[in-house]
Amino acid sequence: MTKEQISTYTMRITQANVSAMAVVLYDLVLDCMKEAEEHYDKKDVSAYEQSLNQAQSFLQELMGISKMDSQTGCDVMSIYLFVNKQLLMSVVKQQPVNLEECRTYLQQLRSSFVEISKQDTDAPLMEHTQQVYAGLTYGKGYLNESCDPMQAQNRGLQA
Repeated sequence: MTKEQISTYTMRITQANVSAMAVVLYDLVLDCMKEAEEHYDKKDVSAYEQSLNQAQSFLQELMGISKMDSQTGCDVMSIYLFVNKQLLMSVVKQQPVNLEECRTYLQQLRSSFVEISKQDTDAPLMEHTQQVYAGLTYGKGYLNESCDPMQAQNRGLQA
């Protein structure tokens, strides 16, 4: 991942509630899978495996936050387990195994969680983070994001 992508994901995570965090995790899994296929095309086996391992770790985070108290939760978990198995097989065989099918499943689940996150009004999971303001200044082809320096004193651990 590029530094810009890491910065974008970091900002999204600091501002996310539970359902928005699920969307972020879906995006991370899908980006890592895409990155892995790019490395496979370049014949870079170690980077391919590393990207798939990252995708697998983000998928395991998704598995950790999913609730198994309904039939829908069990069905979603079975999809996660299938995708996890395909990621593992792709690492072992050192070639993509059903990754396109896995991507389709994950994109469908992601779109569902996007709709859920639009209706979710819970507070962000992280407290004492800086508020990010976008659009105060901008240039040709980019939008600057800035933080309120007065809020910096409220960050961190509170004793």
